[in-house]
Amino acid sequence: MTAKQTTSYRPVSLNREYLAGNMVETLARRDRKEWELLSMERRVAIRDEFVSAITALEEALATQSPAFLEETARWTQKRFTALHYSPGFPAAFISCFADVVARDLPKDYREKAAVYMKKAAVALRSAGRKAGGERMKGSLSPAGRAFLKAGLAGDLAGCRAVVKKALAAKTPVAEIYTGIFVPVLYETGRLWQVGEATIAQEHFISAIIRQSMDRLREQVADASPRIGQKKSVVAACVGEELHDIGIRMVGDFFEMDGWDVYFIGANAPPKSILAAVQERKPDVLALSVTMPSRLRDAAYLIRSLRASPDTAKVKIIAGGSPFRILPDLGKRIGADAVTAAAEDAVPVARSLLMTKAGKKKGRK
Repeated sequence: MTAKQTTSYRPVSLNREYLAGNMVETLARRDRKEWELLSMERRVAIRDEFVSAITALEEALATQSPAFLEETARWTQKRFTALHYSPGFPAAFISCFADVVARDLPKDYREKAAVYMKKAAVALRSAGRKAGGERMKGSLSPAGRAFLKAGLAGDLAGCRAVVKKALAAKTPVAEIYTGIFVPVLYETGRLWQVGEATIAQEHFISAIIRQSMDRLREQVADASPRIGQKKSVVAACVGEELHDIGIRMVGDFFEMDGWDVYFIGANAPPKSILAAVQERKPDVLALSVTMPSRLRDAAYLIRSLRASPDTAKVKIIAGGSPFRILPDLGKRIGADAVTAAAEDAVPVARSLLMTKAGKKKGRK
């Protein structure tokens, strides 16, 4: 890792509870009548949103980019609108956030944070001019629509019937993943964001997809070449990350390509992943980070890997929503490559290893 990479991401820790409490008090004081009309559930939800926004500010300061704070502002606008808060509430939320940041943030962060808050305000106004959440490019396939409809209705048998029909039509497992599961997950998240799906429905659909992937294990194994390169990969979520469907798909794509896969999965402490890499000595480490708050764990893990002669040369591929928000984030935390989709991980890994082999050959 170069010196530039090691200094381009510097974790920032703020007193989230203290700042969130001050933000809630400021919001309640400014419009006491509206605040008193809110249920306790909504007051707690608002505090949670402040904590999330503070986390986004931490990552903005850590990466020296307003990207995460801008994304939070857009999210705030869409989410509060979907939940039928008053039209001016998202702006009031951001205004209170900005005022407390300017007053209570440590002095060495205030100037930079003020610049980022102005950009977040612009992003908020832009989001306000757009109705609803953004759909994925294109639309759901007929199978995807059928799976989503059954999932939203809590129809487990209906979801399984969609997958069974796809298998009967000789649809490869990879296409079931990319053509049904991934689009359904994105659309379910969008529906929840705009208030058209509940958390229970989102969790139910995620659980069905996990179950479906478990039931497809035999097909995944059958798709793996009997003889091949026998390269190896360790696949894991970083830290307390619980969203594991993406990294499970990554592991399956590697297995279907003939790799030896050591799947650690969700909620893996950085030290445990480090130990696994030391023991397994894989060619590639695939990391999933879906929440910006896990970036510091990822950065710590990569620094630790690069610092040890036993693990310094492992190729690291990272993926997850934070890397879509900030395209050069992978380089900032020291990853060798970033993938936007699970199915891209294998060709990216191959390319990295070919480059590595070419360099070795050139040195001979």
